[in-house]
Amino acid sequence: MKISGYIAKIFVLTLACFSLAGRAQNHSTTLVFPTKSHAPIRKATGTHLFFAVGTKTTVSNPQGTALAKLKVLDDPDAEDDDDELSVYGVNAGNNEIIYNTSLINIEIYRKLPESPGSLSHPRGITANRGGDVYVADMGHQRVVHLFNERGKQLQFRKALKPDAPDFYPFDVALAEDGRVFVSDSAGSRIWRWNPRTEDWTVLIESTDTPLGLTIYDREDKWTRYRQSQLGIITEDGKKVLITDLNGRKLCGYTPTEKNTRFRYIAADYYNNYYMTDTRNGRIVKIDRTGYFVDTIGEEGKDDYQFERPQGIAIWKRFGQVCIAESYAAQYYLIGTDILKPEITYENNQIVLDFDLTERADITLTVQPPYSAKEDTLLNHTRRNQGKFEYRWQPGTMKTGEYLFTIEAVPTYSSTKYFTATRKIRWTYQPNVTEPSAHEDTHE
Repeated sequence: MKISGYIAKIFVLTLACFSLAGRAQNHSTTLVFPTKSHAPIRKATGTHLFFAVGTKTTVSNPQGTALAKLKVLDDPDAEDDDDELSVYGVNAGNNEIIYNTSLINIEIYRKLPESPGSLSHPRGITANRGGDVYVADMGHQRVVHLFNERGKQLQFRKALKPDAPDFYPFDVALAEDGRVFVSDSAGSRIWRWNPRTEDWTVLIESTDTPLGLTIYDREDKWTRYRQSQLGIITEDGKKVLITDLNGRKLCGYTPTEKNTRFRYIAADYYNNYYMTDTRNGRIVKIDRTGYFVDTIGEEGKDDYQFERPQGIAIWKRFGQVCIAESYAAQYYLIGTDILKPEITYENNQIVLDFDLTERADITLTVQPPYSAKEDTLLNHTRRNQGKFEYRWQPGTMKTGEYLFTIEAVPTYSSTKYFTATRKIRWTYQPNVTEPSAHEDTHE
């Protein structure tokens, strides 16, 4: 095998395959890296792209990204290929789309400036299993409809544009019935295009500088809840608006940090929203009611760090996550984390509280004072994301230190390889009003 072909294969495998090995963590594990044995390159840089495609292109201002499992490439009788996805990335500086056609091949969609299918300052992108791809072609003030023919080549289909001179599309989202939702950053509107009638409708008027948007469609097979929603970044990245598919406001989210600047947004199987915060180099997660869940990552170049993160896409079935940043792309699986564990003592009961950042199977054990034996209080019990409380009343309270171990196993693909673990030591002293507790480890 040629070296260039081998590296190209690794690069695309990073885009298409995900597995995870558990290890000690000193950061949020709401998103976790795949193991190196399955994805040797977790952060694909311009150097990796060069080895994959040579001098055909360079990384230049990455923007939106999209994931899809194409029906034409899906063998219904095999499960091994179910997590092998088509990945589309907008390389805006070169007015092109970078995408894979297999586990070993990368292609580039780029047209001459005067051709009908050319792009100019493209931003968001969306795709479905049928092969449809829509791109926010901001420089040309239109949405471009492409089609992935047999999963091998992107072809231009048509250009879409409403009758609005100030139409500058930033992002696009595709519903299961083919309707396309578009954020118009300059016009401060959210549009909806109907493929059956080819009509444009203003869904939301006077939405201050909308940027990224995503759809959670109840008709999608890989959705947990039966309420469809749109997640929209508004006010030039300062807020998130959540509406139904008719534009009616359901809730919203305003970060406490005033310097937050969200850019793109994606939804997972459980209708949580993940926003890229370009200014602070992180990902922020909220739930479908607009409640803050977790912050993932920080500014930097190391693992679990981001440099101006831009586009984000999630394949809901397996919890595969693709994040584009300034000069790289990173790949994760959705995991889970245990936050703010606390132990109190009231009414002769030990009360354990913590926040769970993703639905998981919980195992809780306790090792009483002067005992080498662990008692199992919960065994692989599924609990929803959010606040968790467990009350335990021992037969006899013993003076001394109790060791509680919490294990949370996520429900996505990472379930076989990753477990979030917290150990908390709690000391009971009968004459002390509030016995002491401290966290021992975070794994």
